Amino acid sequence: MAKKKKHEEHENHERWLVSYADFITLLFAFFVVMYSVSSTNEGKLKAAADSISQAFNPVIAMSASPIRIDPKITSELHNVIHPDFKVYQRIQDAVRESGEWGDRVQVTVEKRGIVIRVADTVIFDTGKAEIRSEAKEVLRKVGHIMATLNSQVRVEGHTDNVPIKTAHYPSNWELSTDRASGIVRYFIDDAKMAPERLSAAGYSEFKPISENDTPDGRAKNRRVDIVILNEQESAQEPG
Repeated sequence: MAKKKKHEEHENHERWLVSYADFITLLFAFFVVMYSVSSTNEGKLKAAADSISQAFNPVIAMSASPIRIDPKITSELHNVIHPDFKVYQRIQDAVRESGEWGDRVQVTVEKRGIVIRVADTVIFDTGKAEIRSEAKEVLRKVGHIMATLNSQVRVEGHTDNVPIKTAHYPSNWELSTDRASGIVRYFIDDAKMAPERLSAAGYSEFKPISENDTPDGRAKNRRVDIVILNEQESAQEPG
């Protein structure tokens, strides 16, 4: 009886598809993981922000067992969020202790550092550069706080665009510069700050923070900015 011929095994030319499919699957999984890692979970982010906000401004419930936050933990949180928070808080407290300054003084944290913005009428009489006696105590407190720091401090005088021409001040340049210099001298003499850490600048009307076409806008522009410069800005100061 004749033997049947064996059929030759058919070679599979599509085996590469299996490897290709595995590669595509792995690539898809890789991009899914990368997307999930890079996507911001807004819910968790909001919860974290709310937690930090509550730590800064704890609300004590009106109950028999109020929640108390350890001051040490709150202080550490403040240092993590902003290294100058303690200085900012101390200056805020010094300003608040003087009711007469009120809304005419703002303490803010800007890119260049901590800025103590004071309306000119708080410190000076109109058209003059002599420091009013009522303002000296608060300036002394602020100066004593700044004296404990290593940062450079720049005092900036600003005016509105209303021209001034007196025997002593032929223009707003002289008035703004004299006011800044007077505060610097006060910090040196009364707050015992190191002179090499201080500088004075007069900008006249040329760095306004509001429009000069209304009385309210001009009042905002007439100011003194006491700037506690951050480390980067301090390094750029001459000296």
